[in-house]
Order: sequence, then structure tokens, then C-alpha cells
Amino acid sequence: MSDQASDAAIWALPARTSLPDFVTERFLDAMRAGVLAPGERIVEATLAKKLGVSRGPLREALKGLEADRLVERRANRGMFVAEVNLDRALQMIVMRAMLEGLAARLVAARITPEMAASLTEQHRLIEEAAAAGRTREWRDHDWRFHEMVCEAADNEFLLRSWVSISNLIRLFLHHHPAYERDAGDVLHNHHRMLEVLRGGDPNLADATFRTVIIRSGYRRLGIEPAAEIAALCVKAEP
Repeated sequence: MSDQASDAAIWALPARTSLPDFVTERFLDAMRAGVLAPGERIVEATLAKKLGVSRGPLREALKGLEADRLVERRANRGMFVAEVNLDRALQMIVMRAMLEGLAARLVAARITPEMAASLTEQHRLIEEAAAAGRTREWRDHDWRFHEMVCEAADNEFLLRSWVSISNLIRLFLHHHPAYERDAGDVLHNHHRMLEVLRGGDPNLADATFRTVIIRSGYRRLGIEPAAEIAALCVKAEP
């Protein structure tokens, strides 16, 4: 599928869904794919036309996105896609690491053969897309792997918090040049994460996820973590 066709598919209306939910999901898809860029002005008439909806459902969806800090209302200027500065990105990396560490702890304590098989298959999809050079696809499979871990933790509030933070992180990272280069690191990290989950050691799973996410996130941005952040990581690279 061409990028143009892929972008067009993002806006397509599915057969059954509420219109505000549909608008929200398509907005998130466009943001994750880089179709909507940080700081981009949201022109309601243009977006409503792309989505094939009236402005009512669009405005309702934008209110929810604003509450999640994914769009920003600027005085006398309208609505814009949120911009994530470096300080906020670093804070979110740490919060994401703590949430995923907890999720990994919960999953490792009760992982089943079915859970392990699903995560293994998701890791295979990342490998396959990365090997073929399909950047957008391996990114999506990458994030889906982490989402699956948070879902398997079976904690509604953990999952909600992770989704909110991950959407903002993706908005920042997908426009950062380092994210184009890290497929090899992602594969290595996910292999290790998969190993510790299957191993069933909650302490090791928690520490591994925290360490991988903090170290890879900071390294990607070319920044050394402060001492209090480095202390959240295990001493040896997992």
C-alpha cells in the first residue's frame, strides 16, 4: 500500500462505531502515523470533510483529546496538535517505565502459555516488519507489544494511564530523527523483555522493563539520566 493510500485509509469510516469515538481513533491513528504533526493547526472544516462527519462529533472528540492533552487550545488561534518538549518527554519516559515495570511484574507472576504465545507472535511481527524495512509497521507492532503487556496486567487504571502517556510519547518520538535508526535496539530489547516475562520472575521483569525503557529512551535523545533516574535502573544492562 502506498503512503498516500495508507494515509487515506486512516480517515476511513468503519461500519459500526459512534462518531466521536471514530473521530478520536482516527485522530490518534493519524498522529501515530505522522500524518498530523506536533504543533499543526486543526482546521475543523478540513478535518470534518476528511472524516466525512459534521462538526458536532468532531468538536466532541476534540474536547476529549484536549482533556488528554493531545490537542491544545490557543487563545484567539484555535486548536492545535499538542507539542511535547524535551522536559515533558523525559518525564513521560520515566512514568512509562514505572507503569510498564509494574505491568511486567504482574504479568510475569501469572503468565500462561497462551499469553507467552501471543507475545512471541507479536515479537515475530516486529522482526518481520523491521527486516523488510517497513518502518511504520514495525513501530506499530512495537507499541502493540507494550500495550499487550499492559492489557495482560489486568488493571484498568494502569492501562488507562499507559495509553495516555504512550500517545504523547509517540507524538514526540515519531518526529525525532533517532527513532528512524533504532530498529536493531528495539528487537534486542523486546527479545530480552519476552525472555523475562516467560521466565516468571516478577522482580526481574519489573527491573528489566524499567531499565530498558529508561535507558533506551534517554539514549535515543542523547541524554544521560540524572542520578535519581539512573537509580531506577539495574546496574548491569539487561
